[in-house]
Amino acid sequence: MREGSLEARRGTASSGKIPDFTEAEMRRIFDICHTCRRCFNLCGAFPRLFDLIDNSESGELDTVVPADYQKVADACSLCDNSSGR
Repeated sequence: MREGSLEARRGTASSGKIPDFTEAEMRRIFDICHTCRRCFNLCGAFPRLFDLIDNSESGELDTVVPADYQKVADACSLCDNSSGR
């Protein structure tokens, strides 16, 4: 599916469940989201992600405690932009 297309979405969104990801994959996705910010005003995960980063030791994603990743995932709207395309 092309970005911005009107094609039907496919993936995990229909199940309503966020798939289990490894810590490294979650960090990769959060880094993409924190850098891109294209949907920051549409996604409830952003305020949580930004708060975690702002309150981390370095003020960067690298020192966010992985145990807190679930707080961001719980607010994820499954926008499917985690592919980095």
